[in-house]
Amino acid sequence: MTYILLLNIVSAFILIGLILTIQFVHYPSFRYISNRQFEEFHRFHSKRISFVVIPLMLVELVSSLILYFNNQDNMISTVFLINLILVVSIWALTFLGIVPIHNQLAKAFDILTFKKLLLFNFFRTILWISRGLLMIILLGFLFEII
Repeated sequence: MTYILLLNIVSAFILIGLILTIQFVHYPSFRYISNRQFEEFHRFHSKRISFVVIPLMLVELVSSLILYFNNQDNMISTVFLINLILVVSIWALTFLGIVPIHNQLAKAFDILTFKKLLLFNFFRTILWISRGLLMIILLGFLFEII
């Protein structure tokens, strides 16, 4: 179970670094792509970022499920439940919010759709940071037990 927890924590912090880069560097750069090149740029972005994000999110989801379902009878079960809720919320926001917005942007850049993307991704960033903070609290708790 220690390896599963380690995978979960590592995936959380890699994804936090990635989401912060996307929120504050990559997505804002969308404004500087000409309308003529935006469709090709967006297709490139969507395809390439998927190769990075999807495996990490799958590790995060599977490890969160394992941690929750294998730790229901101990005192940290609530932490694993909150962790799972955060991960499921991130998935829901990603596939019900972010992906449809990207599908709209794939057709053409639109400033209102772009601002919606930044807003939805801001909430996703907050969820991932919250998950990271939860993992730090969990680690502090586990070190006290040892």
